[in-house]
Amino acid sequence: MTGKKLIDMILLGVMMLATLAVVGLFYYTEKMYKKPPIDENAEKTALLNSVDAKAIPTFFKVDKMTVSLVPRNEAANSRMRWLEIEMHLVLFDAADNELMKASLPIVQDRIIDITSKMGPDELNSLSGKILLEDRLKREINKAMKKPVVKNIFFASFIVQ
Repeated sequence: MTGKKLIDMILLGVMMLATLAVVGLFYYTEKMYKKPPIDENAEKTALLNSVDAKAIPTFFKVDKMTVSLVPRNEAANSRMRWLEIEMHLVLFDAADNELMKASLPIVQDRIIDITSKMGPDELNSLSGKILLEDRLKREINKAMKKPVVKNIFFASFIVQ
């Protein structure tokens, strides 16, 4: 080490003390210290209480629907086109979920009415889907007589 007996003994003592402290800490954390068991219900309740209720969106699923589309050209050889659509409506308030369940036939009517007036080429484009989403939100909120739908997510969107 340094060659001086007193300094070597002090350094050896300090290293021994550090080694014993690390071994003691390891023994305590592995053998003696027991973590309290996790109560999942308490953790879930604490998490839900700490999060703003508006941060967790409420979804309302509209089941798969098939809507016939009006062909743009009325030629005799134009074939009939269909839109198969399934969507999830994001609601402003969780309390509106019951209102949406009770008004599901009105919502489905608005979906059929709006989508059937759009052409297949229009629905296949990105701008057409954005326009459809905007029209659906506006018409559903108008039918509910208050803002209920915040956003719409399409789970299935097939034009045949």
